[in-house]
Amino acid sequence: MKNWIERFNALKFTTRSVVWFMLFIAALTYGLFFWRRGFYWDEFPWAWIYFRLGPEVLTKTFTTSRPFWGMIYQLTLPLLGPNPWAWQLLAIILRWVTAILLWAILRVLWPSHARPAMWASLLFLVYPGMGQHNIALMYSHFYIVLSCFLLSLYLSLLALQNEKRRAVLFAASYLLAALNLLTMEYFYFLEFTRIFLFWQILPGTTKSRIQKSALHFLPYFLIFAGVTIWRMFFFTFQNASYQYILLDALRENFLSGLLLLAGNVLLSFWRTVFEVWMYPAATIGTTGLGPLTLTILLVLLFSVILLVGIFLFKFNVSDGDDRNFAKQAGFIGLIFWGLSGGSVWIIGIVPQLNFSIDRFILPFMLGASLLLACLIALIKNKRTQMILLALLVGFAASRHFRLDDVYRRDWAVQKDMFWQMTWRIPALEKGTILLSNDLPVTYYSDNSLTGPLNWIYSPPGEMNVMLYFASIRVGKTLPSVEPGQPHELYYIGPTFYGNTSNILVVDYEPPGCFRVVDAEVEAENRLLPPALRDVARVSNQRVILFEKQNQLPGQFYGSEPSHNWCYYFGQAELSRQKKDWGQVVELGEIALALDDHPNDPLERFVFIEGYAHVEDWKKAVELSTTSYKISKNYVAPLLCKLWSRIERETQSTPEQASALDDVRSKFSCSP
Repeated sequence: MKNWIERFNALKFTTRSVVWFMLFIAALTYGLFFWRRGFYWDEFPWAWIYFRLGPEVLTKTFTTSRPFWGMIYQLTLPLLGPNPWAWQLLAIILRWVTAILLWAILRVLWPSHARPAMWASLLFLVYPGMGQHNIALMYSHFYIVLSCFLLSLYLSLLALQNEKRRAVLFAASYLLAALNLLTMEYFYFLEFTRIFLFWQILPGTTKSRIQKSALHFLPYFLIFAGVTIWRMFFFTFQNASYQYILLDALRENFLSGLLLLAGNVLLSFWRTVFEVWMYPAATIGTTGLGPLTLTILLVLLFSVILLVGIFLFKFNVSDGDDRNFAKQAGFIGLIFWGLSGGSVWIIGIVPQLNFSIDRFILPFMLGASLLLACLIALIKNKRTQMILLALLVGFAASRHFRLDDVYRRDWAVQKDMFWQMTWRIPALEKGTILLSNDLPVTYYSDNSLTGPLNWIYSPPGEMNVMLYFASIRVGKTLPSVEPGQPHELYYIGPTFYGNTSNILVVDYEPPGCFRVVDAEVEAENRLLPPALRDVARVSNQRVILFEKQNQLPGQFYGSEPSHNWCYYFGQAELSRQKKDWGQVVELGEIALALDDHPNDPLERFVFIEGYAHVEDWKKAVELSTTSYKISKNYVAPLLCKLWSRIERETQSTPEQASALDDVRSKFSCSP
């Protein structure tokens, strides 16, 4: 024990250790179970478009949003391929790179203040406000642009210090600045922080520093002006996604517009600098996690707090007065933070901590992290500084792990859904519209899931199917569900052509199985979500083709899961549609013998019908009674409709008549 204590006391960390320490913290914060995350939100359609429709269609996709940003995808997608784990790993590395670049910039600006510079970079690394890091294919490209901007700042600062290589460093910095401005708007106005950084680093009197800063900034301003002119007058789709709400408010009433801006600025400051760091601790008890995941979360929380505390305690540097750093860097932090809001407030948005608006916190991360580091630097007691920093970083890491759990569950849910869908639906007729309930996922929409749906059911180069959540599309995107209406929709690149005669209504509410809604039986099924019940009558099962054509991409759907109740249910439903009643019963015998069970009373209906068709009336009545007992008022009308069809489609015999009398009596069916 004595030897271990002596080794610990001898342990020292220098500025060189910061790079590796931050990589380790990045791995703990973002890397646990990274291979179990997948594609989310818009990146699923983008991957489908690139790998199935071709790079030129992806180029078309970005023409109405960020055409130069889309060019980066043309470089990265063929390198990493449709492999979610590779994109997750890249996002972690880029997240670490941006933190190191911030550290490098602060070290150039304040070389005698290594400790608070490291604090700001560490806080930036784990900043808990932007919860979309795990949408890795998309945000790795955000981080690429941010890295280019930060590298541009760093190179321009080095150029001022290195007269011999000044021209080369400035030239590289100009190119990277142009890349940031051309690709996206998130870090657009941050370009003006450069003049303040120049003023901070240049020697001389105040007047000469201002003159030199303006002179060195002039090329960057010309780049900014040129790109702005292109965006204003030549880029047709500049405001295709967002309206300039602030400008409209100022035009309508200048004073009320200013008040709107002031309110948005103050709320943004509170939310991005203070509330965002309190949120992880305030919500730690409302995780909704299972026992194992909660245990891992707590171990991670205390481990990160301990590791950060040890590193800060052992960070062996000779530093100046932290309060001097706070006075100097605090001003730069305010500049960073204030300019970050330019691209957000102009469209009338205030950053929030919930998906998907939390993406607008991204540009504030730099300034907010630097400001918080300056506030901590004002604390006189160094032990208090270290404890506070360790707690902030630890709870931020726990916040990212909780988000990671939601992402992993969403990925698992959509994988299960598509596996069950392929068991039930071997192929779909071209132009099919799937109407679904709102799936129990956070990081997918019907738009985003249309990507993998076509990856599975459409041949390469084609878009034959469309998924709509009935609750938000019927009457809007899909004006009518009445059969015979042509339907056309431009889908971020390709165009879908369908017809309302080819609507298939499906329901997936885990732990229940994926189900194709039976229009005859379920037209008034009160177990369905209301929006789905309203369209159940138009469900056309004839769009399901029996010859298998679907193909789940192995890169992320992997090998077929073990065959559970939902597998046999889906296969039995398909056999029922084929009128292969012997196969339905055979599958039923296997399913009912499993150590598994249905989670929806309607999952027994296919087997009720199967046993009735092979004249095992006792078993059909028995399964009907079991389903009825689950929810008598809701299930009884559905059983009556099912048995009405059974009566119509089976041979009239004394046994049939007896079974019909029995169920009509039990379920109060009208004759």
